Amino acid sequence: MRYTKQINNLTRKQNYESKTVECASVIIPTITNIVNLSLSSDHFHPLFKQSVVSPLLKKSTLDNERLFNYRPISNLSLISKIIERVVKSRFTDHLYSHSFLNPHQSAYRRHHSSETSLLYIHDHLITAIGSQKLSFLCLPDLSAAFDTIDHDILLTRLSSWFGNPRLCSQLV
Repeated sequence: MRYTKQINNLTRKQNYESKTVECASVIIPTITNIVNLSLSSDHFHPLFKQSVVSPLLKKSTLDNERLFNYRPISNLSLISKIIERVVKSRFTDHLYSHSFLNPHQSAYRRHHSSETSLLYIHDHLITAIGSQKLSFLCLPDLSAAFDTIDHDILLTRLSSWFGNPRLCSQLV
């Protein structure tokens, strides 16, 4: 009896996997075509920009009755997320290949984290102290720094750095 149940579960799992592969063989070329058309035409369809916005409490210790203690969380469509990943990958490759990134930048880089940044700072402080140099460390709280970004200024800077204002407007 126990073995029959295991065999039935295994058969169901194999059927599920087989149907997933069948669906993927149809869906992947279609999604690939949509992504390539979007990138080649420099056009991000307005439907891809639509999202479901939900409120999320900024910190669990804040009063959940006050609206300003919430931040909006935007859930985009799957196609939007795929296009975003492809653009990010290409953009990152471009930045690396042209040496536009500071070698000590840790944010948004693979194999870099806040720990990498802290180790770099720690090493420099220890070296300076060992050389009897004056050391100073300023740690501003930038947790909400990008909540107030002016998108027109961002768009202007992106266009001046990377050209193609139409493409940059799709990023913002």
